[in-house]
Amino acid sequence: MTRFNVHTVFLALVLSTATSCMNYDMENYTYYESAWCVVQGRGSQVAFVTDDKGILKPSESLDSTRFKAGDRYRIVYILLGEQGNYSTVSGAKLVEIANLQPVFVEDVMLHSNFNGVVNDPIWLNDQPFFGGGFLNFDFQFNSSDTGIKHGIHLLQDSLVHRKLYLRFGHDDNGDVTNKTASALASFPTKSFKQASDADSLIIQLRDVSGYHSFRMALKDTL
Repeated sequence: MTRFNVHTVFLALVLSTATSCMNYDMENYTYYESAWCVVQGRGSQVAFVTDDKGILKPSESLDSTRFKAGDRYRIVYILLGEQGNYSTVSGAKLVEIANLQPVFVEDVMLHSNFNGVVNDPIWLNDQPFFGGGFLNFDFQFNSSDTGIKHGIHLLQDSLVHRKLYLRFGHDDNGDVTNKTASALASFPTKSFKQASDADSLIIQLRDVSGYHSFRMALKDTL
């Protein structure tokens, strides 16, 4: 069972005003764009492959020990222009990184095989969406500064009338929470079971006001 520490939700590169998909700074005439990405390469060849298959090459040197190929991030960046070829990156866009937020990645688990609990409140900052071969969540949960690791899981329940029921949940692991944290999570679509028999997902979660459900059409997504 994978857990993550709320102290690692954010990296040191932070620009609090750059949170939308595109933000125009009227004073400095600067566009900030954001994208969900997966790390490609290592060392000086680190690049970020976006969910729509674009390649973003950082203009500055990044601490390569902090990045591993396959890790997932949402980045906020300034587009500097098209860039030439690299030994492992061709046709990349040169960008200045303004913010890096790690994305927690875990497979969908069958509820029948899950031995934990997901009864603690969690609420969404935005609607879940498909991208990059994942079902993605931008959410908040209650946390603290104790360093206790919390569990975030997506559990698959039953398939009824071509609707696949899921539970997106949070386990605070007994933490005495006194603050709110924002985080990101991605669940590989290939880890769904019986997805070919479903035409939609019903995602259930519990926030501070009670239980809620969201419906997502599948079409050719999975």
